[in-house]
Amino acid sequence: MTATAAEGARTADRGAGPGVSRGTSRVAMRWWDVGAGATAVVLVVLALAGESDGGSAVGSRPLALAASGLFVLTWLLLARPVVRRDDDHVGRAEVVVVAAVVVVGGLAVSGAPQLAVVQAFLMPLLWTVLPTPRSAIVANVALCLAISAGFVVSLGWSADTLATAATSEGLSLLFSIALGFWISSIAHTGVERGRLLDELRAAQDELATRHREAGTVAERERLAREIHDTVAQSLTGLVMLSQQARSSVAAGDAAAGLAQLELIESSARDALTDARTLVAATASSGLDSGDLADALRRLAGRFSRESGVAVSVDVEPGLVLPRDHQVVVIRAAQEALANVRKHSGSRSAHVALARGAGIAGDVVLSVRDEGRGFDPAASRDGFGLDGLDERLRLAGGRLEIVSGTGDAGAPGGTTVTAHLPGGEQS
Repeated sequence: MTATAAEGARTADRGAGPGVSRGTSRVAMRWWDVGAGATAVVLVVLALAGESDGGSAVGSRPLALAASGLFVLTWLLLARPVVRRDDDHVGRAEVVVVAAVVVVGGLAVSGAPQLAVVQAFLMPLLWTVLPTPRSAIVANVALCLAISAGFVVSLGWSADTLATAATSEGLSLLFSIALGFWISSIAHTGVERGRLLDELRAAQDELATRHREAGTVAERERLAREIHDTVAQSLTGLVMLSQQARSSVAAGDAAAGLAQLELIESSARDALTDARTLVAATASSGLDSGDLADALRRLAGRFSRESGVAVSVDVEPGLVLPRDHQVVVIRAAQEALANVRKHSGSRSAHVALARGAGIAGDVVLSVRDEGRGFDPAASRDGFGLDGLDERLRLAGGRLEIVSGTGDAGAPGGTTVTAHLPGGEQS
């Protein structure tokens, strides 16, 4: 086979099985056109250069030239449109092409034996036109038989002619079948790799989608924690202050009611600041001005004004935390103090931030009260402590709760301790 014909067969072969596209690209079609043109030129040159065989009943040159012209017409009118089609069944067009190819091959060799070179183009063409290896093999056998008959017509009936035809066409058929199956296996491998690549892309797209969904869920949980630790806590304080103001007004204590209204206004402004900060996608933690110790003291002062619980703050000097960990410390202090107000009944609390005693370099925030304790192992309905535990684990830390109910002479009160890594000494 010629290199051009082999290239065309490699591009357009459909013997690879289901899923192999029969369509031929424009580039491959150009190569087919080049191969057909080159084959036509070779046929004409060989037909003109050949001499008539005196023993033949038919003149070789006219028949060879006619076969060359029929080859060109077969390619342009019959074979070329079928090569460009994209279906996988043997229809009338394919049958007509096979019949025309067999006739062209037999007539060409009948006119001149050297025109057997036409099979270098016709054999891969049959592999391209027909969708299955079986149909292509049958068509190639029919072409070889027609060319063998052409040898007998052009050279005459003899044992040498039969031996030449059998040897030449037998080898050509074996080569065509071997090359056809090899090309089919290459095409099948390409289709399989394409399928695997499509599956890989689909898996990657699904994985990316799951990552986006996981990120969305994580962001929602983060926002839930932020809202609980900021706006929700502020609104809880506003409700309590409003109740106190109502009680003061009902008791006729206008001065106390006015003072509580001022606290409500101040707390509402702080809640508005927290809400605006959340909308702006920043971590509202009171750290916008001053250091962490100042933020904790401002938080304690605000909590004392809202709840009436005296809060003392003790921060180890020179302790430096990353910005994200500072936010976690503030949120942990907010949640722990909120629990003191809602559940403990204690009139005082103590907030301490210091370096841990171990060698790991942890920073420890503890919030201690002297009120009613609870069982830390019992199931909890609220979101606060669970959300705080999740926040600490995301930051590489951990939450520890120690509490006593005061029964049977045991000490009461609760200590909420948050451990965070990464403390540095300034």
